[in-house]
Amino acid sequence: MLLKGKEAADGIVSELLKQDIPALTLAVFHPLNDDAAESYLKTKEKWLKKINAKIEVVPVDGKMTQDEFFRKLDLLNKDTSITGIMVELPLPVKIPENELLTRINPLKDVDGITYFNQGRIFTSKKEEIVPCTAAASIKLLEHYQTEFSGKNVLVIGRSYIVGLPLFKLFLNRNATVTTAHRGTSNMKELIKNSDIVAICAGTHGIVKSSEIKDGASVVDVGIHVTEEGKVTGDMILDQENEETRINYSPVPGGVGTVTNAMMLKNLVLCRELQNHNI
Repeated sequence: MLLKGKEAADGIVSELLKQDIPALTLAVFHPLNDDAAESYLKTKEKWLKKINAKIEVVPVDGKMTQDEFFRKLDLLNKDTSITGIMVELPLPVKIPENELLTRINPLKDVDGITYFNQGRIFTSKKEEIVPCTAAASIKLLEHYQTEFSGKNVLVIGRSYIVGLPLFKLFLNRNATVTTAHRGTSNMKELIKNSDIVAICAGTHGIVKSSEIKDGASVVDVGIHVTEEGKVTGDMILDQENEETRINYSPVPGGVGTVTNAMMLKNLVLCRELQNHNI
């Protein structure tokens, strides 16, 4: 079965629209002269309109200094008209990661990347501001009524934005979770024995669909563009009609769609947390 994201994403937006949502504004640090970033920005604008939220773009070019970047960030942190902040990485200016992850106001951290929000994920079962893609992967599986408890789950990837939080989210649901990466020597064996495989390594072809056992579920977070211009994920479909044998999220149209909806959910949550904090 194909684990398509549209229905799950629409459900998230529908639930948000049932709330009395005030005016929300998302500030985005946006790298200039980056075609991929331009595409992502347009997508953000499209989704924000679904809940009548606005976007404030902070253009970043190679001439911006670190001091200028952080001065602007500090102003947005304090600006009560700004609900959430996102930084589109990589930026054309080198920003110290440690300072970035401590300087963003955790209550405006829509991406869930700050040390504060990352720490809450790993020290509590309470899931509040969780990185959008990790949360979307779980939401997509839940939408298709995937069973987690007691299942063997393999997370391929260890980034603090996707792989590591995904590990904890699966663990919260009583799955038995293994983390793998490019240095894992018995990858194929782990894949073969897994009921759920979450692929977020950023490496096209790190998994072949034929390696997945019958009836297992795969969430593919990877996004790659082939020389022919085709968008694909981390998993290669090396057999025909795999949707009749395994459950997997297509790329595009799978996790990415739900990720956009989770961005909206996190933005609304940021407003609620800010109001509660006052």
